[in-house]
Amino acid sequence: MELLLDWKSIGSLLATFMFVRTAIHDFLPPEVYQALKRLFLKLFAALKPKISIIIEEFDNSYNNDIFDAVQAYIGSKCFSSAQVLKLSKSKNSKSLSYTMETNQNFEEVFEGFKVNWKFHTVEKKTNSMGYTRSHENRYFELSFHGKYKERIHSSYIPHITEVAEKIKFKNRERKLYTNRSADEDGRLWSSVPFSHPSTFDTVAMNPILKREIQDDLIKFVNRREFYSRVGRAWKRGYLLYGPPGTGKTSLIAAIANFLEFDIYDLELTAVTSNSQLRKLLISTSSKSVVVVEDIDCSLDLSDRKKEDINGDDQHDQQHEKGRKRKHGNYSGGSYGSIVSLSGVLNFVDGLWSSCGGERLMIFTTNHKEKLDQALLRPGRMDKHIHLSYCEISAFKILMKNYLNIHKHPLMNDIEELLRVVKMTPADIGEIFMSCEEDADMGMVKMVEEMRRRFRPAQESADINGELSKEDDQVAEDLKNEREDSVAAELVDSVE
Repeated sequence: MELLLDWKSIGSLLATFMFVRTAIHDFLPPEVYQALKRLFLKLFAALKPKISIIIEEFDNSYNNDIFDAVQAYIGSKCFSSAQVLKLSKSKNSKSLSYTMETNQNFEEVFEGFKVNWKFHTVEKKTNSMGYTRSHENRYFELSFHGKYKERIHSSYIPHITEVAEKIKFKNRERKLYTNRSADEDGRLWSSVPFSHPSTFDTVAMNPILKREIQDDLIKFVNRREFYSRVGRAWKRGYLLYGPPGTGKTSLIAAIANFLEFDIYDLELTAVTSNSQLRKLLISTSSKSVVVVEDIDCSLDLSDRKKEDINGDDQHDQQHEKGRKRKHGNYSGGSYGSIVSLSGVLNFVDGLWSSCGGERLMIFTTNHKEKLDQALLRPGRMDKHIHLSYCEISAFKILMKNYLNIHKHPLMNDIEELLRVVKMTPADIGEIFMSCEEDADMGMVKMVEEMRRRFRPAQESADINGELSKEDDQVAEDLKNEREDSVAAELVDSVE
C-alpha cells in the first residue's frame, strides 16, 4: 500500500503536531516538560552526524598559531598512517620533519574516542587594485563525533598545543645572545647559534659535585607547580666562584646543553642605567640561562659592611667613583654606566625578575669575598658552587678527554704531586693539547711540569719557615727586654 502525501494530508499532519505540542505545553507539569526536552536533545545529539573544525593557515592575513601547532603535532604522528608524506628540514631545526600531502587522512584515538584529520589545499583568487591574484589556502580539517565536542575543546586542543611546544623546543636551534650597547632598531640583544661542545661528561670537576648540580637542575625544571604554590618566581640563581681557569665558563655551557636552554650573556659594562638593565631582563625568553661573568670586575659590588668598618674615607671614595661614572670620566667602568648595586639586586630578585618563567641566573667571580652579602643570600644566589684547583678525579676526566686513556703507570706520582701542587684544569689541558697523539709523552710532561712547580713552592715554604723562626726569635727578645724594663721600673719605685 502506497502512502501518498498531498497538500491536504500535510496540512492535517501539521495541525495534529501543533495540537499535541500545545497540549504537552499546557497540561504537562514544567518539570516533566523540561525532562522530556532534555531527553529529546540527547537523542538528537546521539543521532547527530560528525562535526568538523577547520583550521586555516592564515587568519585575516596573520599566521594562525594553532595551524602551526597542528602541523608540528601531526608531523610527529602521521609517519605510520599517512600514505604520502613530505619530508623537510628547516634552517633553524635540528631534526627532520614530516607533513601530510594534500587530501591525506590521519586517524588517532585520544582518551577513548576517535578523531580524524585531513589536510586540504584550495586555490583562492582575490581582487586587489583591479588585479586578480591567486594564492594557495592550506587548512586542516578535524572531524569527530558530536558528543565529544566539549572534550575536544577542553582536552584535545590543549593537548595538541602542549605537545607542539615541546616538539618545537626540542627541534629549535639554540642561541647565544649578547646585549647591545644601544637600542638599535629597538633590539636589545643580538644572537648567534650556540654550539659549545661542553657537557657534564667533559667538565673536569668532582663527580659528587657534578651529580649534585645535575640533580638540582632536574629538580628545578620539574617544580613549576611548586614554585607557584609557595609564591616564588620560577627562577634559580647560581654563583660559580674560584680561581681563574677552574672551568666556570665550561660548566655554564654544560648546564645550558644539559637543560637545552638558550644563553643570554649579559655584559654589565655596556648597560647604561638600571632601567635599561630591567628592559634587558624582561626581553629574555623563558627556558634560558642569564649569565654575568666576573661580576666583581664589571661593577663595584663590594660588601657594604666592610665599607662601614673601614670608615668614611672609603665611603667618600665610592661616592666619587659613582659621580665620575655618572659623568662618563671614570676609567674603572663603562662610559656613562650608572648601574648600581640596588639595580643589580632588583634585576636578580625584584618584581621584574618573575617575567618569563623557568630562568636560570648564573654569576661568576674569582673573589667571592668582595661581593655584598645582599647579593649572595638565598633567593638571589641560591646555590654557591666552588670550583677549585684540579684533584685526581678531575684529572682523570681530563686524561680521558685529551689523551683517550683511563690508566697510566705515572698516575701514582701525579696523585701525590696534585696534593701539593696547585694546577687548574686549564693548565693541565694546555699541556695535554701538545701531546694529543702521544699519551705517554703527555703524562711525562705533566709530571715534569708538576715537579717544576713543586720546587719553587717548597723553597718558598722553607724560606717562610726560616723567616717565621727569625720573627719568633725577635719577638722573644723584645718580650724579654720588655720584662727586664718593667722589672727595673718596679725596683726603682720601691727604692
